[in-house]
Amino acid sequence: MKAQEYIKARGIEVTLLDNASVGRLSIDAEFKYAGKRGVVVSPKRGSVSDRYLSLLSNEGVSFVVAEGGSTLSFYEAPPKAGGLHPVRALRPVKAGLFPSQDVFEYLSTLLRQSVKKREAIDAVASNLLAARIADEEAGKEDAWACSISGTVDECSDLISSIKGKLKDADINSEGVLKLCAVLAGFRLKPATPEESAQLTDWVARASDDKKCIHGLPLALSPVFQSMGENANSISLVTSAVGAQFSILSGSGNGEVVLENGNQELLSLLQVLYPKASFIDDGYLESKPAKKKDAVVLIPPFGRSIQLKKDAALTSPFFKGNPASKKYPAEYFYLIKVIDQCKPDGLIAVVLPEGILSGASHKAFRDWLLDSVQVLGIVSLPTGFCFSGTGIRCSILFMKKAKQIPADYSISMTELQQEDFDSDVIAATIETIKAAFNPEDRA
Repeated sequence: MKAQEYIKARGIEVTLLDNASVGRLSIDAEFKYAGKRGVVVSPKRGSVSDRYLSLLSNEGVSFVVAEGGSTLSFYEAPPKAGGLHPVRALRPVKAGLFPSQDVFEYLSTLLRQSVKKREAIDAVASNLLAARIADEEAGKEDAWACSISGTVDECSDLISSIKGKLKDADINSEGVLKLCAVLAGFRLKPATPEESAQLTDWVARASDDKKCIHGLPLALSPVFQSMGENANSISLVTSAVGAQFSILSGSGNGEVVLENGNQELLSLLQVLYPKASFIDDGYLESKPAKKKDAVVLIPPFGRSIQLKKDAALTSPFFKGNPASKKYPAEYFYLIKVIDQCKPDGLIAVVLPEGILSGASHKAFRDWLLDSVQVLGIVSLPTGFCFSGTGIRCSILFMKKAKQIPADYSISMTELQQEDFDSDVIAATIETIKAAFNPEDRA
């Protein structure tokens, strides 16, 4: 992350400088913070030497942000001590802004450096955000001030709240304090559904593990937010965390089933969506729930499940097939989701394109077209749901129509990677939303 991006994200005006230096150290920009002068420098070795810190202090500089390497270096002049001393971030002096996407990317870098075991990244990220939001709500933001310059021992309570049940060997305490110091300068409590979606998206992308099931990209959050606004009762069945959680933003009656774990994210999800009820694994074996106006499904991919004679889940699709036969798990999840949805309710499901186009899945597709009205299909870029692979997925938007029209059109959208980085996505989002707009699907 560029120093100027960090400073601007803190709401501080930055002035670029030409041919400014102290000794041989170039000064790239300057800023005013807490009524005092700060500068941005780019030392060749990443950190600023004591000699240059002394020269800058003599020039009346109270804050230094240095670029170099993968992280930023910070220095400040404490009120009761002479000279500039290392700190972990600029000290907060007023209510902060919500982090920018550049800040979230920087936090991801710090997070990966702070967590020794990849599988613990989600838990640390979730605990970090949940603890910060809880302290903001309780008016205890000052508890994070120790992370700016305090020692690990002085900040032991803060570190413990973030570490949770993780072992000391799983995390680097100094790295955690860097994360806390950066977050201390920002507001984390979401004020809008869009901000909740950004926090969820950051946690979903932070681990960056290959061959890991990911949720839907942040750009699609408005689609699910719109879907939730028109529903009084909602069910979200998901094996990943992502933009699909935006369906909960407008509902006070949301039910979330976390399949395949994700329990390490539960503390954060409960903070972001306090009105929702969360259920552990076991969706297929659970008792029939109340019918919902809208259901969103991201099933576990690549699993096979054997059909059992005494299974609670039944469907005409399985009639005539031997009890020993195995089917893709996606079949079972989608069958149950359709059953859980109210007549004329909405369903959104993410499926690998093999099920949508493979010859071996034709019988299931025929059954699906006889059971629901397909409103639209959105094809996502390769790897969006299964990172690090060539697997491509699509989102199906469907209506559990009381009577399926004999002939109807289906909205078809194919998204490419570059679409998410351009103005194309805004128009595409409106097209997708129109596919399940109440007026359009009446």
